[in-house]
Amino acid sequence: MKKVTIVLLALVLVTGLASGKHYKKIHPKDLNEAIMKLDDAYSDKTKKEIFDMTESEYLAKSHFSTALWIRYNWGLWHETKLSGYFNDLGIYHPSDMAAIIVRCYYRHLHQQDYELDKLIKTYQNRRKKLN
Repeated sequence: MKKVTIVLLALVLVTGLASGKHYKKIHPKDLNEAIMKLDDAYSDKTKKEIFDMTESEYLAKSHFSTALWIRYNWGLWHETKLSGYFNDLGIYHPSDMAAIIVRCYYRHLHQQDYELDKLIKTYQNRRKKLN
C-alpha cells in the first residue's frame, strides 16, 4: 500500500510540474473526460494496485494525492468547464468534485455503474451538514 501512495504522489508531482499554469487548456470538460484522462495517466501496474484496493481505501489514499492534483490542475477552484459541469449537477465544492471523479474512476476500473445521482445526493447532504 505504501507503494501505491508513493506512485500516486509521484504522479501528482510530475504531472503538476509539467502542467504549470496551463490547466485551462488541458482540463476535462466533464466526468467522462476526467475518467479517460486518469485512465491514460495511470500505468497498468498502478491501475492493478488501485483495482486491488477497496473503494474507501482508494478514496482515502488519493485525497491528498490524485484528488488534490485534480482540484488544482483541472481548475476546480476556478470557473472552468469542469467546475461548471459539476455546478450544473448541484456540486459546488472542489473537494466534492474531485472525490466524485476519484470514486467514479475506481468504479470505472471495476466496470461498475457510477451511480452518479446517488453520489451527488451523498455529497450534497454532507456539504449541508458541514454548513
